[in-house]
Amino acid sequence: MATLANSTITAVNNIGTSPGQVIGANGSRTQITFHNPGAVDIIVFPTQVLINGANSTLTPSLGALGGGFRIFANGGDRTIKAPAACQAWQALAASGSGNPLTIMEQTQ
Repeated sequence: MATLANSTITAVNNIGTSPGQVIGANGSRTQITFHNPGAVDIIVFPTQVLINGANSTLTPSLGALGGGFRIFANGGDRTIKAPAACQAWQALAASGSGNPLTIMEQTQ
């Protein structure tokens, strides 16, 4: 079996409607791809964003989706490149609990 020396895939299967970290920061990450194999839309958010021009920790909710990227159900995906890809990421589901998300990160 061949190995992917610079690619790591993370499986998450517990996303609900409250935000939670799905992957930590990685300064060597050049790209991150979020893929939604499930039946419910997932929204991913960086942990740090600019709010009124200041670097701020983001606390998302279903009522405050600004700063997020919707990963549509049944095969949607989103790729984000460095430097934004390097920070930690959090996610929440549009509904339900136990929702899946596949994360592929690539490093230098």
